[in-house]
Amino acid sequence: MKTAVVLTARKEKDSEIPYPLLPFAGETCLIDRTISILRGSGYEKIIIVIGYRGELFEKFRADDTILMDNKDFEFTASMGSLALCRNEIDSDFLLVEGDTFFEKKVVERLSAIPSGNCLSMTEESGSGDECFMETKSGFVMKITKDRHRVIRFEGEMMGVSRISYGTYLKMLGVWENAQNPYLNYEYVLMDVTDPLDRPFIKFKNVIWGDVDCREDFKKLKNSIYRSLQRKENPFDKENLESHLKQIFPDKDISGAEILQIGGMSNKNFKVTVDGKSYVLRVPGNGSDGMVERTNEEFNALEACKMGVNPSIRYFNPKTGIKLADFIENAETLTAATIQRHDNMRKIAAIYRKVHNSHIRLKNEFNIFHEMEKYDRLMEKTGASMYEGWEDVRPRVKALESYLNSLGVDLKPCHNDALYENFIKAEDGTVYLIDWEYSGMNDPMADFAALFIEADFEKENEDYILEKYFEGKVPDNAREKILCYQILWDYLWAQWTVIKEAKGDDFGTYGIDRFNRAITNLNRIKKWKMKLRQKAGSTG
Repeated sequence: MKTAVVLTARKEKDSEIPYPLLPFAGETCLIDRTISILRGSGYEKIIIVIGYRGELFEKFRADDTILMDNKDFEFTASMGSLALCRNEIDSDFLLVEGDTFFEKKVVERLSAIPSGNCLSMTEESGSGDECFMETKSGFVMKITKDRHRVIRFEGEMMGVSRISYGTYLKMLGVWENAQNPYLNYEYVLMDVTDPLDRPFIKFKNVIWGDVDCREDFKKLKNSIYRSLQRKENPFDKENLESHLKQIFPDKDISGAEILQIGGMSNKNFKVTVDGKSYVLRVPGNGSDGMVERTNEEFNALEACKMGVNPSIRYFNPKTGIKLADFIENAETLTAATIQRHDNMRKIAAIYRKVHNSHIRLKNEFNIFHEMEKYDRLMEKTGASMYEGWEDVRPRVKALESYLNSLGVDLKPCHNDALYENFIKAEDGTVYLIDWEYSGMNDPMADFAALFIEADFEKENEDYILEKYFEGKVPDNAREKILCYQILWDYLWAQWTVIKEAKGDDFGTYGIDRFNRAITNLNRIKKWKMKLRQKAGSTG
């Protein structure tokens, strides 16, 4: 397969410049990246279908790159653009939606298929514009953007597909007789094929996204791309092998397979030794002073005993190197999938098990003390907090007495509820990983982190709290959660400037959290004023 079609004709709703052309990494835009991946994968003919602001795409015209102009872009959709390529396509081809960002392995795996159609699917993203897929026995049975038509939320269609020439001819036949000019290619493909002609590859834990609006582009620039950079950056294999030699002194690790699998603050690798796979964790930049590894080791092993953390095979408290069992074919939860009812019930059960375990973890995780520790680290690294922090910090510190008045309940807590820290095994078991910041804390701090990290819908917050408290949610739970959300945002803003002072780059992650802390501080201020007014009126 040597031909690829990239669809870029649509008019943007909120941008004068098509999103595929907006630079998100230096001078690099989505089309730059897509063309680079295609050329690197051996594609010899790249057809870019243009429309809106088509003149801006002229710089991409080349010996191997054809521009097809959809002059009716305002009155057609993706099938109309694809049909324009009829005279340039004479074999199977790769179809790429131009607003889609993806890892190069997506193209590599689809390109390796010898013939026929193949769609790509991944976990639900929660973008609000998902194209849901349902499958049966390895084939796609349903594609829809209407969640009310979905029986099983199995995944979301990615905008990268392998289309056979025969299927394309059938799609053209439908298009030529269609009365609706706004047809999308994926629905036409479903109409002209039988289920057996719709195999798919599910890419688990792949970094990807699509850009339909300013918020999507901001997320791509400041979050998604930076995650991919951390995942794709070359690693020091010799250094990793030296760690493995210490872990497996009696084994020959020269043939060990090592694959980088991401990580935000650390480097994580899937390593396979003698046919068994593990996750090797190597601490990232700026971890010194932030994490007490002896505390993490004790707490993480206690979590293993409870069955909520995959088994740990090696832990070096001096270096932070850790080796844990790799859960085969596991799904890392996303901001969307973590809010499915079945997953929320399992997470509520995990938290109830941990919080009510009566285990005394090795340390107390007092966020106010952590803030003071981070102040010292900021001074040591030369990091600067965001503008206005001098006024914000006293307001944040004042929450300590407010929380004490509400009542602080110290129990074992995880304290780092990124949705990526919840992984789901094939049998449905959900594990909670990465216990670096664990310690004794108020359970509402765990829920506060969970809700802001995954941007929980209000009804889903209510649902998981109802399940956790078994229908008896305390009156002060909401107030405590809001307080802890402010504290987490301020603390992780400090964490970000320290990390960035050591060379990392997290885009707007830190300032966004800092600004959200200010917004929620103002919410608490209004909340208190209403309570005082209410008390005065009844006095």
